[in-house]
Amino acid sequence: MDPNTVETGLSEALHLRAGERRKNPRFDMRFPVFLHALGEPWAMSETSDVSAAGAFFVSERPFLLNTPIEYVLTFPMELTKASRPLRVRFYGTVLRCERVPGVGPLFGIAVRNTAHRYLTSEEAAGFNSLEQRRIPAASTRGATPEANTGT
Repeated sequence: MDPNTVETGLSEALHLRAGERRKNPRFDMRFPVFLHALGEPWAMSETSDVSAAGAFFVSERPFLLNTPIEYVLTFPMELTKASRPLRVRFYGTVLRCERVPGVGPLFGIAVRNTAHRYLTSEEAAGFNSLEQRRIPAASTRGATPEANTGT
């Protein structure tokens, strides 16, 4: 996914949610995210905002409403004060999926969390490896965000 397209898509998607009322405040935080519907390959994107109850991110592919979804957020050391970035796997359900207008084939995905767990060092290493393989590929040939992993 082209970073400029994602950035534009995130800005457009934020305007779609104006006037919403929430039980839990959302924080405008941009974190790398791996996401997938169960049984599908992982895709990499970025959050637009997060809360205790869910998240909103932009994806190149749509997700059906009520689809069970997993996503892995990477919280930076500056936020967690940990010695390394912290990866957390969230389980949730797709609440909303809408096309981001005027930004090509991007979709805003709203997810309500049902559970979460911190990844072990070994599990996080699998995502570290996937992320490192994707970054050089994206810089050299505009790779797609989807990749398979056994995680």
